[in-house]
Amino acid sequence: GYRAMFEGRSEYRRGLLLWMSHPAWPSMVWQTYDYYFEPTGAYFGCKKACEPLHIQMNSPKGTVEVVNYHACTHSGLTAMAQILNMNGTEAWSKECALGIAEDHTITCFPLEVPENISDAYFVKLTLADSLGRAVSDNFYWQGREDGNLQALRRLDRAKVKLSAVKESALKYTVTLENKSDVPALMIRLKVKDSATNDLVLPVWYSDNYFFLMPGESKTVEVSFESIQGKPLFLADGLNIGLFD
Repeated sequence: GYRAMFEGRSEYRRGLLLWMSHPAWPSMVWQTYDYYFEPTGAYFGCKKACEPLHIQMNSPKGTVEVVNYHACTHSGLTAMAQILNMNGTEAWSKECALGIAEDHTITCFPLEVPENISDAYFVKLTLADSLGRAVSDNFYWQGREDGNLQALRRLDRAKVKLSAVKESALKYTVTLENKSDVPALMIRLKVKDSATNDLVLPVWYSDNYFFLMPGESKTVEVSFESIQGKPLFLADGLNIGLFD
């Protein structure tokens, strides 16, 4: 929801003001980080939507867009879109080359959803530079019937492997890999203190609440201010099974 608010303002550069970024007391709503300094899914939605060079889906128009807020002029870019069935198999894909000036929004192409798509499906977007390096990516879940995502409850459990590398006393690099043949949805990485079994807070993640298709992996940088024992890296999600 937070990502949609910020992505929806891109075409005409409308201003957007959140009621509040964090609550003055423990709360379940209206927060990008909570009372205890835990960054929420809303925080990462805002971060994704506001990246300087950004690829997104325009849901009302059914198109793929690239937005350049303040990343200077870029050329030699490639926008790629995939529509994936609920099991992660590709149902449709398309790409186009483009260049974009700063403070512009470009419509790339319309999304073409196949008639035989699964009841719930995914839209995966990637923006790559001239060397093929991803400079922006995005991911959406959709329903054949607008707003109906109940089919996702039928997904099997996904098994994701987690490994952590210590960069310094308070900084780690964590890699998560989907080792199963089904998508892993809304993966949330978290850190606990082995001495207290409490969440380590405040904490900074380079990304969180993300999706991994079968065989995909993602590396997340994690840092925090203090810890009494050793960091225990855990993850959960909508359909996440046991971690190695």
